[in-house]
Amino acid sequence: MTKTSYSAVVVTRNRADALSLSLPLLMSQSRAPEEVIVVDSSDDPSQNIALIEQINGSSGIPVRFISSKASMTYQRNIGLESVRSDVVLFPDDDSLLYPDTMADVMDIYDRDESALIGGVGAGEALTPPPDVLENFQTTYTKKPTDRLKARVSLTRYALEQHFVPDPFIQVAAAKQSRLPPPPDWLKGETAHPVPWITGFRMSFRTDVIRRIGFDEKLGRYALGEDVDAGIGVQNSHYLIGVRTPGVYHHKAPARRSNGRAMGAIQILNCSYVIAKSGEATPDVVQQARRHSRYKLFLYALSAQSEFGRARLMGARAAFRHQDALLALRGNELEELYLQLRDQIFGGVD
Repeated sequence: MTKTSYSAVVVTRNRADALSLSLPLLMSQSRAPEEVIVVDSSDDPSQNIALIEQINGSSGIPVRFISSKASMTYQRNIGLESVRSDVVLFPDDDSLLYPDTMADVMDIYDRDESALIGGVGAGEALTPPPDVLENFQTTYTKKPTDRLKARVSLTRYALEQHFVPDPFIQVAAAKQSRLPPPPDWLKGETAHPVPWITGFRMSFRTDVIRRIGFDEKLGRYALGEDVDAGIGVQNSHYLIGVRTPGVYHHKAPARRSNGRAMGAIQILNCSYVIAKSGEATPDVVQQARRHSRYKLFLYALSAQSEFGRARLMGARAAFRHQDALLALRGNELEELYLQLRDQIFGGVD
């Protein structure tokens, strides 16, 4: 069994409190990374620099700091360029890892002697690692209502996938159908093939994700960049999800100021990624339309506030162009997508 190595690339911006929670947990993994690369676009990075200097003074694991412009995909790509390990982990700056999370993840890569697995996602935990939040003095906290919403969201997602399945599931299934059968040993593991890996808990073989990269045309917020990258990986490799809970997403919800942009990119980015995948069959297109109508329905229910009304307007504007996006490929697709972003919300996201 091969012993694979991994490094971590952490993208952050203006969330020093979040990084002060997550980074020590990453450094103290029972299977430690070779290196951690922090790519920071903060307006004032001084707190993060001080934290990294402190860690470098007390840990045998090097932490590198890279200053960057603000863009999720650009920052991921900048970090990826510097990785020298076999595997690269991309935790969010608010991903709180349990002590054995990366031991479980890396065990999958170690056993994959045929290199058929291109990415592994740690299992999502519903609660933070024991005593972590109590031991840190931080303002980066969740209200009880936010924690309740996070728990309910998993049940809601399961119901949605039953009645209004995400079109990305069909896209991934088409990709996986062309791959060799998954390794037999996976049947005895607490892991299984998945259609995508959510961004806060994803890892990839470095050589595989480097060939694909993260699409910087998806904008600063880059909604769907994780799905897009995962679909690219599945042209040649499987994505595997670990069932054992390992990462708690300590996301403190903050409403984005540009509701029109938020509503538009939900539909624009989904349509762009599907078209880009080359799997926009009539069945997939039909499911994409249905899923977008469901989004419009949800947005209409919450259109009482100014933000909610703007979000609904943005989604409606994008929906009018969905068929045109789904019908294109290559440069024409990219040009129309960028044109629509600028037309609907001035390119701001």
